[in-house]
Amino acid sequence: MWKKKHVTFLTQNHIDKDKIITVLEKFAPSSKNDSEKKIIMDILKNFKNNDFSLLNTQEIQYLSKNTEEKWGKYLIHRYKFNYYEDHHILPDFPIYLLVEPVSACNLRCPFCHQIDDNFTSNQQMMGNMDLNLFKKIVDEAHDGGTQAFTLTCRGEPTLHPQIGEMIEYCSNKFIELKMNTNGTRLNEKLIHQILKSGMTELVFSVDSHYKEEFESLRV
Repeated sequence: MWKKKHVTFLTQNHIDKDKIITVLEKFAPSSKNDSEKKIIMDILKNFKNNDFSLLNTQEIQYLSKNTEEKWGKYLIHRYKFNYYEDHHILPDFPIYLLVEPVSACNLRCPFCHQIDDNFTSNQQMMGNMDLNLFKKIVDEAHDGGTQAFTLTCRGEPTLHPQIGEMIEYCSNKFIELKMNTNGTRLNEKLIHQILKSGMTELVFSVDSHYKEEFESLRV
């Protein structure tokens, strides 16, 4: 069983909803973008009507961990992320990008596509992304208004020999910067690069809290 003193769940976070309304009321007049100002006003309208459906555990976690100056832009992004899909609205530029630095993985977990020989035996599908191409994608995403950027997909991103430089290059360019990893390749240097980058979310693959079961799944 989990021990409460060792584990904190996202659902345990709470935030002052009246304070969020106050912060957004101050933020709205400073927004120079008419579209974003309209979104803020819509969020405020919902919040004042006691509709806080925009705030799930992910949003509450972000707001509780970041300064009030970031709240407005973040909630605009989350509004677009949730509302646009539900109402079939196509933004002018992607608001979220998922980039695969590496296609290969150093594990062969039984539930993963990496155990499929048709995938892993094809060397054309097992490459590393060129660093210059990665930087070009990041620059275009930042200039175009992308607010969320994730390093992951089919492979283990920390296998890339230049993953630290990739992470550093993303620093301060996105509201949400995320990486998924199995954690087996982390070292002190890479950990410091991650911390200095301001990465907002680092996701570890943990499929069981039982040692034997976890080791049988992560192979």
